[in-house]
Amino acid sequence: MNSPHFLVRLCAVVCFVIAPSCFGQLERCLEAHGTVARWQSLGSVEYDLVWEGAKGAKKDHQLFNLKTRNGLITSEKYTLGSSKGEVWIKPGLDALGGTPPRFYMWTPFYFFGMPFVFADPGAKQESLGKKSFQGQEYDATRVTFKSGTGDSPDDYYVAYVEAATGRLKLVEYVVTFPSIRKGKPLEQLEAHAILFDEWQQADGLLVPKAARFYSWKNGNIEGEPLGKLSFSTIHFTAQPPDDSKFTKLADAVVAPLQ
Repeated sequence: MNSPHFLVRLCAVVCFVIAPSCFGQLERCLEAHGTVARWQSLGSVEYDLVWEGAKGAKKDHQLFNLKTRNGLITSEKYTLGSSKGEVWIKPGLDALGGTPPRFYMWTPFYFFGMPFVFADPGAKQESLGKKSFQGQEYDATRVTFKSGTGDSPDDYYVAYVEAATGRLKLVEYVVTFPSIRKGKPLEQLEAHAILFDEWQQADGLLVPKAARFYSWKNGNIEGEPLGKLSFSTIHFTAQPPDDSKFTKLADAVVAPLQ
């Protein structure tokens, strides 16, 4: 599959509630999507995902512990899981058609969790004031990460927030996952953007329903979409799932760190 360069964030999650005022310009966006307090009060989320790209589509069901970020992804062609930072997959490392298993493990979830994941421990927010996109002005915030945060701490995002509604419109980003970055300096990496087309209400939160990926050049999307994510059948629970759900299967293979 010709991946549109998704990002991954394995967060060392600390379970505490941060006052919204800590998030500066993103505070209004977090409030508009349901509040950080609501997101952090929940224990799990699961949904059906369709990830469309140049080489076809991945269709699977994803379950995550929102406190630990342990996850389980199941489909007819593969089963992928994570527990305590270890990622495993069956039937083999090539089951995702060339996409690194650790990369795929958290990537769709991280986009699903926007803007709330920008409030994760280790994330740093910097206001960029106003930025223009397709003739409209948006409140722009750059999100970076403290050293040692996750698999790719050099990741960065620029969130574009609608001035009128506080809703997230798009996010500019770069991929720094080691096997995709291939040692390139940060300034030489290609920028991409995710454009949120549709939102949906789920258990008191406003979460993505459909989003498309594009190349990003000169402050605008470029060309045709590189891919699309669609989320459906979303269900949150107050209590985290039992850890046994994420236990490595006997015939699964452990994915490398890079």
